[in-house]
Amino acid sequence: MTEPPRKKVAVITGASEGLGRALARQMTARGVHVVGIARRAEALAATAELCAPGLFTAWPGDVADPALMREIAARTEEDLGPVSILVNNAVIYERADFLNSLAEHACAHLQINCCGQINMTAAVLPFMVARGRGRIVNITSFAGETPLPGSLGYSVSKAATRAFTRALVAEVALRMPDIVVSEWIPGIMHTRSGYRDGICADHAAAWGAELALDDRPELHGTTFLRDRELLPHRSLRDRLKDALLLKPAPRPRMLAQNNPVLGQDTCS
Repeated sequence: MTEPPRKKVAVITGASEGLGRALARQMTARGVHVVGIARRAEALAATAELCAPGLFTAWPGDVADPALMREIAARTEEDLGPVSILVNNAVIYERADFLNSLAEHACAHLQINCCGQINMTAAVLPFMVARGRGRIVNITSFAGETPLPGSLGYSVSKAATRAFTRALVAEVALRMPDIVVSEWIPGIMHTRSGYRDGICADHAAAWGAELALDDRPELHGTTFLRDRELLPHRSLRDRLKDALLLKPAPRPRMLAQNNPVLGQDTCS
């Protein structure tokens, strides 16, 4: 007798609150088994209570620990099945005056915000390579391009995540075309590290879930801002050439508004 197909498995880092928690809710509502990673076990337990029953597995741990991330990836593959999706979301944002703080404060942001993405990606990528397919979404921001005073560590770390994503795209583009890597910039949200007037995390997570579940190869190397693809800059020469050839201007892809947990939002 043929066994029924196993559910998709997604790993989401920083799943203990904010956007990570909302992404876990959205993904489990779509039938995906989510492995949520964060440092606080009690907060992960609270996330589990909000997710579809039986579809959330909590793994307390620090993404700055590469050996632990390798262990979590291996155990997930063994216990739950192939990791189809990785969403690198874990982040800290602690303001401090760089002139009056220790270097360790800034470096901690790099260890979690950027090295955490590298550690988790390096942990799951060998399994994806062995199967020849996978989906990776790195969550980044424009903070590195317009740094604010008191945010040096965060700004540098977020600039590094954008560079890491571009480098990862280049690494797998030719050898593994079915491992699809995208960058997602969700915008300023109504979370603990965001702003009161920001986007509700549940609304943003609906876009993120749609992006993570779309593994078409043509999405490799794409960047999305909120629900819209950011098209690469095109030179004036290329635009004039297209106009002369009557070629239509490229249109950005839009993420669907599917939101299976609408009406249960945690922010209002």
